[in-house]
Amino acid sequence: MKNSMSPTPHTDSSRSTPGSGLPHGMDALAYEIARVERRLIARELGIQSRVQEIRRGASSALRPRRSMVPWAGVLLMLWPLLPRFLRPRLSPASTVTLFGIAAPTMKRLLTNHPPGPPTVPQLDLMRYMGQWHEVVCVTHAGASAAAPQTTLHFALEPQPDGTPWVSVLRHSPTTGGRVRASRGVMRPVPGSGGARMKQSFLSSSLRWWPGAWDDHWVLHVNANYTEALVGDAGRRELRVLSRESVMEPERLQALLDMARTQGYRLR
Repeated sequence: MKNSMSPTPHTDSSRSTPGSGLPHGMDALAYEIARVERRLIARELGIQSRVQEIRRGASSALRPRRSMVPWAGVLLMLWPLLPRFLRPRLSPASTVTLFGIAAPTMKRLLTNHPPGPPTVPQLDLMRYMGQWHEVVCVTHAGASAAAPQTTLHFALEPQPDGTPWVSVLRHSPTTGGRVRASRGVMRPVPGSGGARMKQSFLSSSLRWWPGAWDDHWVLHVNANYTEALVGDAGRRELRVLSRESVMEPERLQALLDMARTQGYRLR
């Protein structure tokens, strides 16, 4: 006689319903998580691809600054015309080096420069401190976009006279895969509200030379101090800074358009 209390067959809720092709139970949760992950990865790859396109467009943005006169070649050509009593006292190498330093300095001091781009009225240095990522870096020398790993760290470094200098620590990747660290300083220009600063990455023994300092002009910073647009007086260099290593393509394009309206010749 068969037992009427036979056990009920076990039903595996994790198996898919025949004909539906969709999982149920715990497998359904895992399937949904995997589907969301795939969508997030695809979105992240799309953002990175768009940012790379904008970088490539900005990589050839500014025209390289070329020297008006090939000073070294001219000096070597004129060397035989120098008086004989001066030749033993001077060497071609030292003369070219000194003249190569003095000529750009004199040109910078004697040339009438047009007004630079407008900067923010007032920069809160305390909120500007901390780590930034160079999302885009366009220079007259190479006109190249910065790698996502390039970071800048700003920290206040008050001087004995109370001037709020800023110490700069920059980490940038090299072609060999290593990270190069360089240290510099920035000092605000009086009367600029802190938005116009001079920066130098040379040693303190060379900072007396005017050519040792470059411009660091803050053209734009948002209310949360999470993005900034930095340029120079001659509109030859441009940097897009962000607290995050990746910036939304639409926001990056908006900052580049803002630079165009301020006189930067971006292609």
